[in-house]
Amino acid sequence: MKAMLKKFTILFSILLLNGLAQMLMAQSHSLQLNFPTYKNDTVLLAHYYNGKLFVNDTLPLNAKGTATLNDELRPQGIYTLYFGDKKRIDFLLGADQTLTVEQTDGATKITRAPESEWFQAYIDYLADKKKEAAELHQNLKASTENTELAADLKQQLNNLDNDIEEKWKQEAAKGAGTFYGKFMASNIRPKLNPNELPDSVQDNDSSAWVYTYNFNKTHYWDHFDLFDTRMWRTPTINSKLNEYFNEVLIQHPDSVLPAAIQMIETSKSNPEVFQNLTSFLLNNSIQSEYLGIENVFVAIAEKYYLGGQAFWASEKTLENIQREVYFRKNNLVGSVAKELFLPDEEGNYHSLHQQSTPFTLVVFWEPECGHCKKQVPQLFEEVFLKTDPSKLAVMAVYTQDNQKEWLDFLSDHELNGWLNVWDPDRVSNFQVNYNIRTTPMIYLLDKDKKIIAKKLTVDQVKQLLDQLIEANQ
Repeated sequence: MKAMLKKFTILFSILLLNGLAQMLMAQSHSLQLNFPTYKNDTVLLAHYYNGKLFVNDTLPLNAKGTATLNDELRPQGIYTLYFGDKKRIDFLLGADQTLTVEQTDGATKITRAPESEWFQAYIDYLADKKKEAAELHQNLKASTENTELAADLKQQLNNLDNDIEEKWKQEAAKGAGTFYGKFMASNIRPKLNPNELPDSVQDNDSSAWVYTYNFNKTHYWDHFDLFDTRMWRTPTINSKLNEYFNEVLIQHPDSVLPAAIQMIETSKSNPEVFQNLTSFLLNNSIQSEYLGIENVFVAIAEKYYLGGQAFWASEKTLENIQREVYFRKNNLVGSVAKELFLPDEEGNYHSLHQQSTPFTLVVFWEPECGHCKKQVPQLFEEVFLKTDPSKLAVMAVYTQDNQKEWLDFLSDHELNGWLNVWDPDRVSNFQVNYNIRTTPMIYLLDKDKKIIAKKLTVDQVKQLLDQLIEANQ
C-alpha cells in the first residue's frame, strides 16, 4: 500500500511539474515576424513609456523576411516595430503574448493573440475614418461660397467624430476586463449636455462657465485609469496629463496645486506611478509660462523631493532642485516682495516697502547687458513717462559695483524720477531674494508690495499695468 502511495505521489508530482511547465510556456512572450519586402533587414522592437519610446530588442530578418523572438512575458502596453525606412507599426501587447505580425498585400495582419488582433482591427478602422475626414475637410475648404454644402460637410464631420466615439464604447465593452478594453475606454471623453444644466445657471453665462469648468475638472479622468501602470506604456499618457494640467485646470496655483497634490497622494500606493506622476508635475510646473505656476514647482519640490519622499532622485538631482527652490521660494507670485533698503547715487537710502503708490515696478539691470541697453530706456519712456506718477513708482536696482558705469548710463539716458539705487556690497541679498541670475528682471508689485508678476517684458508691463490701473479706477 505504501509502495502504491509512493508511486502515486511521484506520478502526481511529475504531472504537476509538466502542468506548471506548460503554463509557463503558455505565458511566455513569442513574437513572429513575416515581412517578405524587408528581407535581410533589421527591425527594432520598442515600447512606449511615460511619453517616450524605448528600444527593447533588435531583430534581424532572414532571407525570407522572417524573425522569431521568444522571451519572458513583457509588461502590457503599446509596442512599436520600427523598420529601416522609418516605417512604424504600433501594436498592443495584452495578456496573451503569443502573436504573429506579418505583411499581407501591403497591409499589416496580426494573429494568434485576441487583444492584439482587436487593436490592429481598430487601427485599420481608424485609418479609414481618417481618409474620410481628410476628404471631407478638403471638400469643406473648397465650399466656402456654398453655405448649404459647407453646413452639410460640417455635419458629416461631426457624425464621423460621433461614429469614432461610439466605436470606442463598443470596443471597450468587447474588451471588458482586458488591457485592450481599458485602453479603448481611455479615449472616451465625458461630455456635459447643455440641456442638463441646472435651471439656475441656464441663462447665466458666468454661472454656466463655472458649472462646465467644474464638470470637466471632476470628470476628466472618468475613463482613463491614471493609476494603472499599463496606461503609462501608451502614447497617450503625456497628452492627457498636459491637457489636464495645462488646459483644463485654470492656470493659477490655487487650482493646479491642490489637484496635483491630491493626485500624487492617491498614486502613492503604486511606487511606479508615484514616481512618474510626481516627476511629470515637477517638470511641468517649472517649465510653465503661466504666472504663478512656479509656486507649484516649489511646493512639490519641498514636499516630495526635499522632504525625502522622492526615492528615485539622485543626489545631483536633489542638489539641482534645492538650488532652484533656493532662488525661487522668496519671490513667488502672490507673496510679499522682500524689502530693499538701498542707497541712491548720493548715498540717500530708499525703502521699497515705503513707496505709497498703488503699483511699483522693481527693475534689476546692468549697462553691459544687451537687453538692458534697449529695455531700460524703453521702460522709462514708454511706461514711466506715460503713467500718472501718483499711480506708479519705479525702483531701478543696478546689480553691479562699477559706480562710474552706472552713473554714466543714468546720465546718458536721463533716467530721472526713478529711485535709482545700487547694492555694491550685496547686503540686501537681492540676487537670491529676487532670483537675479539674468538681467533685466522686472517685477510688478501692488500697493501692499505683493508680487503681481515678474520676468516681464516692457510690452507685458504696459499691457498689464494699463489693465490694472483701469480696473482700479
